Amino acid sequence: MVNITIDGKKIQTQEGANLLQVAHVNGIKIPSLCYHRKLSPTGACRLCVAKIKGTKGLVMSCTVSVKEGMKIIAFDEELEETRKHTLDYLLAEHNDSYDETYTDEFRDWVIHYGLDKKENRKYPNISKDLGYKKDESSPVLTYDASKCIKCFRCIKGCDEVQGKNVLSFSERGITSYIIAGFDQWKESECDGCGECVQLCPTGAIVEKPHRSEININEIDKKVITTCPYCGVGCQLELSIQDGKIVRSDGVEGILPNDGRLCVKGRFGYDFVNSPERLTTPLIKKNGEFVEASWDEALNLIASKFGEIKEKFGNDALAGYASAKCTNEDNYLFQKLIRVVFGTNNIDYCTRLCHASTVTAMLKSIGDGAGSNSIEDFATTNCLFVTGNNIIETHPVTATYVKQGKEKGNKIIVCDPRWTPLVKYADIWLQPRLGADVALLNGMIQVIIKENLIDKDFISSRVDRGMEAFEELKQLVEKYTPEKTEELTSVPKDKIIAAARMYANAETSMIATGMGMSQQVTGTNNVFSLINMMLITGQIGKERAGIDPPRGQNNVQGATDVGCSPIVYPGYIPITNDENRKRVAKLWNTDYESLSGKPGLTTVEIMHAAYDEKVKGLYIMGENPMLTDPDLNHTEKALKKMDFVVVQDIFHTETTPYADVILPAASFAEKEGTFVNSDRRVLRVRKAVESPGEAREDWKIIVDIAERMGCNIGKYNNASEIFDEIAQAVPIMTGISYDRIEHQGIQWPCPSKDHPGTSTLFLDKFNTPNGKGILFPVEYVAQKERTSKDFPFILNSGRLLYHYHTATMSRKNKSLTDFINESYVLMNEGDVIKFGFTDGERVKVTSKQGELKTTLRASDQVAESELFMPWHFSESPVNRLTRSDLDPFSKIAAFKLTACKVEKLL
Repeated sequence: MVNITIDGKKIQTQEGANLLQVAHVNGIKIPSLCYHRKLSPTGACRLCVAKIKGTKGLVMSCTVSVKEGMKIIAFDEELEETRKHTLDYLLAEHNDSYDETYTDEFRDWVIHYGLDKKENRKYPNISKDLGYKKDESSPVLTYDASKCIKCFRCIKGCDEVQGKNVLSFSERGITSYIIAGFDQWKESECDGCGECVQLCPTGAIVEKPHRSEININEIDKKVITTCPYCGVGCQLELSIQDGKIVRSDGVEGILPNDGRLCVKGRFGYDFVNSPERLTTPLIKKNGEFVEASWDEALNLIASKFGEIKEKFGNDALAGYASAKCTNEDNYLFQKLIRVVFGTNNIDYCTRLCHASTVTAMLKSIGDGAGSNSIEDFATTNCLFVTGNNIIETHPVTATYVKQGKEKGNKIIVCDPRWTPLVKYADIWLQPRLGADVALLNGMIQVIIKENLIDKDFISSRVDRGMEAFEELKQLVEKYTPEKTEELTSVPKDKIIAAARMYANAETSMIATGMGMSQQVTGTNNVFSLINMMLITGQIGKERAGIDPPRGQNNVQGATDVGCSPIVYPGYIPITNDENRKRVAKLWNTDYESLSGKPGLTTVEIMHAAYDEKVKGLYIMGENPMLTDPDLNHTEKALKKMDFVVVQDIFHTETTPYADVILPAASFAEKEGTFVNSDRRVLRVRKAVESPGEAREDWKIIVDIAERMGCNIGKYNNASEIFDEIAQAVPIMTGISYDRIEHQGIQWPCPSKDHPGTSTLFLDKFNTPNGKGILFPVEYVAQKERTSKDFPFILNSGRLLYHYHTATMSRKNKSLTDFINESYVLMNEGDVIKFGFTDGERVKVTSKQGELKTTLRASDQVAESELFMPWHFSESPVNRLTRSDLDPFSKIAAFKLTACKVEKLL
């Protein structure tokens, strides 16, 4: 720490801190336009001039690092006159018209210095003579060069914060202007994240959506909440005008995003006000849905579920919880299923995405959650990304990854398909689909052969120590680089280089995704990852570990609070009698009434429905007719059920199969919490009213329980529900709404004075003896293979602009303007070989079903492999996929499906 003075005010601060930032933090508002705390200083606007004793002339305070004893003058007559002159000069070439649709920092300073009155200006305005360009080609923003002051904020934000480097200057001097790519925004690589919009201090770059209606002086309120899309948990500030969301900004200075957003977080909110929202309960009568009162709908639901329970038993009922709903909604949902239905037949979409990851992690290290914080992605020395298209699926986490790369950190990408992160990778491993265990065993073989293991860690932190290690060593001996290349098609030199890079790094983190988990060998894939991590000691310390970024906003939280057929809230097994007694007391119910029998998983529920064993299903915020594998089978199962309830915000591909549809509140219409990918419990806040008669999910659940003759709790608000969650979930005991009012807390947080846990496993693992467990696994070739009839293997995944089932994202023009139609990627060589043409319509067929889509020739996929995004209901990929299950986690094999492609006649 050093001591300085600014205008006589004594300040103690960190040596080397930015002078302008120090002044601002201490309430000394030196004018500035080009400076932003997230960006490297530019000194371009020249408003932050100051004087430093012992230094000649004026200095730009944003370019000065503080030192002991500095005496700074921030305001005097000369400095103020200089600032006024600078602003006056900028105004001469600036279009100062203002339409009140954006915040204008430049205009605020102009007014402050009296230059809004033209008689106070010295220079004539020549902006109309300069021929400035205006670019409105982007779907989400406009650029007006006549309002640009060339401050560099947008360029640096695009480069230094987002890591995209799309923006630059064209031409020189007074006529220079910002361009995206080589010219127009729509033709550039700009993906619409809007970082430039948020950082622009003028009206040069402004959001396009709602610009014709927004007036910043008529904003009713601004509400901070959590993004409803992926599992990063970005903090949003929603601007509300006339009861409608008209703008979304990232919240600066608050983790996990620190102001960053992706295109969905910034522009994907219009679904909330969509005219397609469900607004009243609907009951199917004579094959048609008719509007009903809440009393009629809820009484029917209670009656039908009650009849099924009485006639066929508790296990004839089941429920799908939702990764899109709050912790409070999900906690009461699982409570209803267990207490009122009397079964553990509850699951949700995690079974379809990360179940195998969680299964392997629970067995090996005792916890299925990410071991690190999102910001650690910028500081780990080596990042191993496998089966995870992180730039598109978790764009804000990817900004930290790219910042780390800029600092010299290493990146290894392991993916059969080219993804945008490959551009930043030091090594790209491109194995055949389904060859992950072979590749990882090959890397482990190199690590062991070259003695890159951490013997001390193995001895002290691994169960059975070197004995267990010797068993792994024996198993992987045959996976030589040459043999592994043969099995995977990855060159042996890359296998060796990747093994060395990962093992030799001071710290290494693993980011694993659904490319690894959505296979019949998904659990074994992750066992192999963990084996490599444990023998190298790349866990149990800061900036090292394994992290499965969650695909939806509350995947983590839904399981945390017990939406699982095998664990209660807090990951305590169903079979733990002592915990069942504890929970029964908390829930004010009989211990004997809580089933100790594990329930059915998502896919198993549909199998049981097909077999007419599950008769009634309550679906909250899930869409199995798009997300389940082998949709033809799912459709038949739904049709066989006696009674199905769907509770959602829109009609979905599943609602036609419902007997009752209930209109629910969206994320912006309720209070609650989500848990993001790094275990951070984050607030969700009500910003607008629900449309029509739509209700909050938890209130619907409580009402159904009461009508079925069971009181599952009297709650006045969501905060009271969370207080009960904190009692039921030991890892959240110390968290309350009061504590997370400003920013989230990462569990485990066992007490009210605990700060939360940024890194797991620093002292021990959560296994019974506190040690990690090695699970050596052999590579077994997938049974699903190409053949003469089905010459391709289909892979599937997500796009940046859409969200899983796209129920929300496709209700936003800002997103659909980027992409709104299905396609299948085929290797360019295969396109020629099989006589196709890029852009033609084709039919894709598997043993399970068929669909129609558009062919795209691409070098992003290997020969004999295809890729399709699964957001588009008109070309539902899961009509093709199979329902074969991983035996340990019961996840389906979404990633490998044998197919054929034919021209559409």
